[in-house]
Amino acid sequence: MFNKKKAVRVSIDQFSSLISGNVSLVGDMEFEEGLKVSGTVKGNVCHKPGTHSLLALSTDGRIEGDVSSYDALIDGTVVGDLVVEHLLELHSNARVQGNIRYRQLSMENGAVVDGTLHRMGDEEETAQVVELPRLQVREG
Repeated sequence: MFNKKKAVRVSIDQFSSLISGNVSLVGDMEFEEGLKVSGTVKGNVCHKPGTHSLLALSTDGRIEGDVSSYDALIDGTVVGDLVVEHLLELHSNARVQGNIRYRQLSMENGAVVDGTLHRMGDEEETAQVVELPRLQVREG
């Protein structure tokens, strides 16, 4: 009788990279495929442009920096802006202090966002939050 949209879910088959709970990383990083963060990252975490990446931030995970991904499952803390090209799931323990740009959003009770939410249109190009600096080699 009523048209219901089918719930879009992201599958967590495997992660190619893991930052475990006993790891603290300082610096910007770029990833592709799957990245699970259970530790702390102080720096920007950006997916490789053009890839269908998945970022999973566990309950104890924390990222202090801007974040971009194709899909993201957030259950920890992000202090910085967040751009998700496809599906963003904010789980009950999610804490985001920053602005969020997303295409599809699922948000559980208990999730907290201290910033603005901006839904991107289907035709809108997704801009990277941060361009990571490239290393320059100087001869001399």
